[in-house]
This record gives sequence, structure tokens and C-alpha cells, in this order.
Amino acid sequence: MNFSIYDLDQNIKNLLNIDNFLDGLSVNDFIEEISKEHYLKGLEVKNDKQYLDPKPYIRTFESTIRYLKQLEVEANESKINNESKMESFELQHSHNVIELNSEIESSMKELDNLDKSISSISSKINPLGTQLNKISNSRDRSQETIFLIRAYHGFFTKETYAPLENLRVSKKLEDKIKCAKTVKNLRNLAIQVSNESQSSTLKCIKSIETYGDKMESELLEKFEIASNNDEDLDFEIMNEIAKILMEYNEGINVIQTFVNNNDIIIQEQDESDELSESDFIKFSDPNFSDFKLPESLLSTFDNLKFEIKSRVRISSKVFDDPKPIIKIFITRIYAQIIRNKLTNLLNNSLSNSLAHVRILHLLHNLVFNFTSQIKEFLIVEEFEKETSELSTLLDQCFSDLFIEYIGDNIYFNREKKNLENLIYDIVHKFNTMNESIITNKSLALRLENLDNIEFREKPMVDRFGFSLEKKRTTQFKTYVKNKLNENRTSQRLSNDNLNEYTTINTLKVETVLKSVIESITRVLELSPKSAEYSLEILEILIIDFGKLYIGGGLEIIYDECKKASTNLHYLKSFNVVSEILLLMSSCIKKIILPCATNNPNTKNRMINLLNNFISQCELSLNIISDEFYETVIKNLTGYLNKQKKKDFNCDAIEDDTEACELISDYLNNLHSQLKNSLNGKNLDKLLIKIGLEFRGLLLEHFKKFTVNSIGGIVLTKDVIRYQSIIDEWKLPVLTDSFAILKEIGNLFTVNSNLVNSLITEGQLAQMKPYLVRQYISKRADFEPSYVDKIFKR
Repeated sequence: MNFSIYDLDQNIKNLLNIDNFLDGLSVNDFIEEISKEHYLKGLEVKNDKQYLDPKPYIRTFESTIRYLKQLEVEANESKINNESKMESFELQHSHNVIELNSEIESSMKELDNLDKSISSISSKINPLGTQLNKISNSRDRSQETIFLIRAYHGFFTKETYAPLENLRVSKKLEDKIKCAKTVKNLRNLAIQVSNESQSSTLKCIKSIETYGDKMESELLEKFEIASNNDEDLDFEIMNEIAKILMEYNEGINVIQTFVNNNDIIIQEQDESDELSESDFIKFSDPNFSDFKLPESLLSTFDNLKFEIKSRVRISSKVFDDPKPIIKIFITRIYAQIIRNKLTNLLNNSLSNSLAHVRILHLLHNLVFNFTSQIKEFLIVEEFEKETSELSTLLDQCFSDLFIEYIGDNIYFNREKKNLENLIYDIVHKFNTMNESIITNKSLALRLENLDNIEFREKPMVDRFGFSLEKKRTTQFKTYVKNKLNENRTSQRLSNDNLNEYTTINTLKVETVLKSVIESITRVLELSPKSAEYSLEILEILIIDFGKLYIGGGLEIIYDECKKASTNLHYLKSFNVVSEILLLMSSCIKKIILPCATNNPNTKNRMINLLNNFISQCELSLNIISDEFYETVIKNLTGYLNKQKKKDFNCDAIEDDTEACELISDYLNNLHSQLKNSLNGKNLDKLLIKIGLEFRGLLLEHFKKFTVNSIGGIVLTKDVIRYQSIIDEWKLPVLTDSFAILKEIGNLFTVNSNLVNSLITEGQLAQMKPYLVRQYISKRADFEPSYVDKIFKR
């Protein structure tokens, strides 16, 4: 036993518990806790420090260490004791496991013996059960056979059999089903044993059939009564009768009665939903877009949808297997009602291809949506769990409705005819108004003879495209000639109807493009060969319409340009053609080309066809632009040639020279008309090209005249007027380039002593010396020796 005056108090002993350290008590916290009560306060020494007595700390730590050692001894003893107990427990557990294993082996042997006994008994019982089933079935068949023979004997001798009649009038469903099955088998038996030489056998057959017909007619009458109550159908009676008659003759007549017993089939057969004459006129107008089917027809489809859904739900309650009944009902709806509606509308529209394809497209979408909704309903109602018989039937019925209007290129031939008629009408009237110009083909001949390597040396694909293009154009021209011959005998076009066809018209192009887009939309939805058909539509658009209408318009512009008329109204067609090309290329790239995304060869042919057409149109515009440019330069040169020699070598300053007046008026008029005819880059490029060439003409023009000091002022006045006109064009590149003309004018007006400083400053400093010398040599006071000194420096 340890004795110490500084024994640990209970609080410190409580701290020496492993749970405290597991809960987060650190060694530092523990030391602070056991020593916090052992510092003394009071005695103060120097520097205001408190006195600290170490003895209580030391004693407390010693007591703590002693207590810890004591705890260690106790822990070791407890460990040894627990290890001894654990060994004894492990030994006892091993004995228990061995005993339990022996018991398990004994139980498994007993289970094996029991399983063998059960297997032996089963092997003896199974054959016995099979034999019992055979005996039972044989007994049932024997009873049925005996009953059937007795029934036949009853009908053979008395034309009736009371037990069978009892089954028929029984209130039990099983008896009624047995009666129906017996009558069916009885009739088959009577037919097999009948003999034409024995009239009694034939009479027996007739008696059995009469009895069966009577039974079926009574049941059908009850079925109709139960199904005619719209407010509360008696599904129980209808289901019983359906089961009975299914056993009798597979329910042929009860199914027919069920299918026929609905208002939609009775009423709709006599209704008509035809379009009026005004409706057909609207459908035939290419510019009319808000075309719709009659509301009565849409209402009919809504009623059909409701009736089908209703009959599907009812049939599932009346028949154990409703699918065959639903198939019959759906087939009749499509084959009778829907087909009649479609046939009336489509056949009445055959006289106009545009109206026909529009109505066909609308009807196709209407029936497609109708079919999709019915299929979705059948899936939701879980009629299509395992198979898709009904969905397949619906798809087939839908396809059968339109096969005669869509199959074998029938539809697309009408689609092409519609576009060709529209284009023919425009091209014919356009050619009528401009026949002489278009026939000359001046622009086309210049394109063919153009010495352009890029245009002449086309790759093989392009050459093939050109041959197809030429063939297509020839075919369409033949078509147009045939149309012309037909129309000459029927009617003549008045000038009032042709005024809008004197030049190409954006509205006509928009009409054709809208028709093309409309055709592409129909092709994508009505035909699986959308890529091939889209290529044909593109050929019609570019070759038939583009070459003849837009190409003819370019011929007219070129002809006007060649006339060198002062009226530049024809230049407005530049913007029109640019807009048309933009419209066509945008339409083709966004609408037609995507149709051939999955067909690279077809898409490449489309791209080549488009690129060739656009490049030819751009080349034609460039030719017309060059022709116009040459005409302008020719006129400017002619006005400059009217400059008199004395204009710049004179004694007095008068008004602007005649050449300046003519050129100024011409440029002002030219700019005014160009602004009204062109815009954007087309206008700027042409003005810059004309301005720079005019500047070059002036630079060469001023080299031709001797200029004195007064004449230099006149020349400068002309230059300033030219500059003011060019500045009004608001093109910086021209404004900057014309500045040098004024400096050249100064060469003629400054004193000869100042010429040296003039040519070393401004834009003249950038000009080559020999060119500057050519202008200086035209001064009236020109001295070669002085000029040589200037340029030798």
C-alpha cells in the first residue's frame, strides 16, 4: 500500500479513464487539469512577478505516475485472466461445432431417404394420372359422341331432339355453349353420312340447319337489342352471345352485326364533302397559299376517330379476342368511308395538276395524322402488347388508299407538269414581248466565243452537266412550241396582259420559287425517292426557268446596253438579276440541297448545276458591265476630242470650255441614273472603274495641248469642276486620285522659277520625272535647257 500526503483526489482519478482520451482529451489538457490548483499568489518580488512553488506540482505528478503504474499492474492481471477464460471458451465452442456437424449429417441422410421415397411414389402415380386423364377424356368424348348420335337420330326421325332443346333454353352459359357446339358438329356429321339417293338424310341436314339458323337468329336478335341501348349497353349478354356463336360458326354473323351496328358506317356513306368551284380556282392559283380542306371533311375524320376508339373499347368487353373484330372494323372504315371521301376529291381535281397535288398532299397529311392517332390510342389501351398486328394493318390501309395516286411516278409526273405549266406561262409571255431580242442570242454567242480558259476548259463532270443542260433546254423548248401551237388556235394574248413581261420581274421569280419549295415539301412527304425527284425539280428551275427567263432577261439588258442609249433605265435590271440570283441560290442551298444529304452523287450534281448557272449569269453581267463601261469611256473620249487647241493657249479667261461643259453634264447625268439603277457594291465598283479611267484619259489629254499662263488658269478651272463632280460621288479613292490633276494644272500657272519647288512637293514628287517633263514641255514658255537643269539636280 502506498502512502502519500499528496494522494490524488477523486476528480483526477476520474480523468485517468481511457474513455476520456478516446473522446478527445489530450495529454496537454490532462496535465493542465491536474496542475491548475497548485500555483500560489501573493508574494511579490521584483519586476511584479508572482511566486511559484514547485513542490505541489512535483508531488501531484509523482502521485499520478504511481497511480498509473498501479493501473498498469491491474490491467496486466486482467489481461492474463481474460486470456485464460478465452481459451476455455474456444475449446467449448469447438466441442459444440463437432456435435452440431454430426447432427446435420444425420438429418441430411434422413432427407435423402425421404426424397428417394417421394420419387418412387411419383414414378408410380404419374402413369396412373395420365391413364386417368385418358380415361376421363375418353369418357367425355364417348358421352359427347353418344349425345351427338342420339341427337342425329332424333332429327332423323322426329326433326327435333328434346335434350338439345333443353340445352338451348337453359339459363346456364355452359349448356348454351354445348348446344351451339353440338349443332355445329351435328351438321358436319349429317353432311358426312348423307346420301343423295336417300332423301331422308338430306331432309335431316335441312332440319339441323333450320334449327341452327333459328338458334342463331334468336341470339342475334337478343344481341342487337342489347347493343342498341346507347345509354347502357348490356355487355354481359353481348359477351355471352358472342361466346356461344363463336363456338357455333366462329361468330361470323355476330361480328358482322357488331360491325354494322354503328351510325358512322350507315350515315357517312351518303355524305359528300366536295370542294366548290371557287375552292378549285383557289387551289389552282400558284400564288394562293391559304388552302384548306372542307370543315365537313375534317369533322368526318373526327367522328371516325371517336367511333373507332369507342368500338375498340366496346369490342374488348364483348369479345374474348377483340383483335379480329377491330381489324374488320378498321378495314371497312378505310376501304369504304375514307376511300370514298378521297376518291371524290382527288378525281374531281385531276383536270388541274396543281389543285390535284395540293389536295393529295393535304389528304395524305390528314389521313397520316388520323392513322398515327389511332395507333397511339391502341398502344395506350394496351392492344399492342406483344405484337403490332393492328399497327401493321393501319399502315397497310393507309398505304393502299394512296398507292394509285402516288405509285409508279404518277404523282411526280403531275408535280412536274404543274411546274412546267407555270414556267411555260411565264416564259411564253416573256418571249412574246421580246421575241426579236431573245432570238438574236447576241449575249449567248458572245459567251460561247469568249476567250476564257476557265469557261472553255471545264472538267468532265461539268461537260456532262452542260450536255444534260442542253438536252433539257431543247426538250423544254419543244414543249413550249407544242404549247404555242395549241394556244394559237384557241386564244391570243392582249398587250394589257403582257406589259409586266417586258423585263424580268422579281415577283415572277418569287412565284416560281414558292411553287418549287411547295413541290419539294410534297415530294419529301409523299415520295421515298426525294433525292432523285429534287434533282429533277432543280433541273426544271435552273434549266427550264433560269436559262429561258433569266437568260432572256440578260439578253434584253445586253441589247439595250449595245444601243448606247443615253437612258440607262436598263441598268436597274442589274439589281433585279442580283436579287434573283440571291433568292434562287438561297432557296436551292437551304431547301433543295439538304434533300440529297444522304446521296453524295446527286448532291454533287445539284451543286455543279447551281454553280454553272450562277457563274454563267455572273459572267453575263460582267460582259454587260464591260460593254457599258466601254460605251461610257467612248463617250468621254469623244467629248475630250472636242477640246480646242486655243482653249488652253488664250489671252482671256472665259467660261468653262465646251469639252468641260459636255463632260460635266454627261458625268452628272451618268451618276444620277446610275444611283437610281444600281446600289451598293455594284454602283461603287462601276463608278470607281469609270472614275479611274477618266482620270487616265485626262492625264493623257493634258499632254496634247500647249498651255500659256492664262490657259493654265482655264485648265485648272476645268480640273476643279471635274474634281467637284467626282467628290459628289463620295468615293475616297477617286477623290484622292484626282488631286494630282490640280497639281498638274499648277505646273502651267506658276512662274517658271517656282516649277522646281512644285515638282518636289505633293503628289508630283511621286510621279516619274519623264512624265512630269511631258507636262512641263507643254508650257508656252518652255525652255529645254532650263528643264534639263531642273531634272539634273
